[in-house]
Amino acid sequence: MKKHHYLLLASAIFLCTQCTPTKVLRRADANKETIRLWYEEGWNKGQNEMLIPQVFHPMWSDGNPIRPESEGLEGMYELVKFYKEAFPDAHFTITHLFADETHAAVRYEVNATHKGEAFGIPATGKKFTSTGVVIYEMKDGKIFRSWQELDLMGIVNQLKD
Repeated sequence: MKKHHYLLLASAIFLCTQCTPTKVLRRADANKETIRLWYEEGWNKGQNEMLIPQVFHPMWSDGNPIRPESEGLEGMYELVKFYKEAFPDAHFTITHLFADETHAAVRYEVNATHKGEAFGIPATGKKFTSTGVVIYEMKDGKIFRSWQELDLMGIVNQLKD
């Protein structure tokens, strides 16, 4: 009789892990981990180039590109190169991170030094702090599309002062 109860309990647990709400939560958690990996290991530990194929969908596109040529994996490599040349010591702190099964959103704070031309401004050597929000559309566990809102005017003002 006890074996029968254990079998029923094991079956119930298996069925619950296969139900849609559980799958949705797992996908949401996986999406959050993908974003966290990109910021913490990619940007903060300098592993961007290595992580691009793992984190970005081959058909990735930027919803509001600062650099219009930024599409696909090659576009992301170029975008990372641009930012690393302009702000090689950029360090991101995730302040908010939300996700569901198809999207993720992050709010971050960034501290960096302006070491290369960016936004039409030659390198100044000045440090700046800023914040931004990025919404990501996820597909097949990877970033498929992104929309970023950042305080560009705040950055420019800090670099010009």
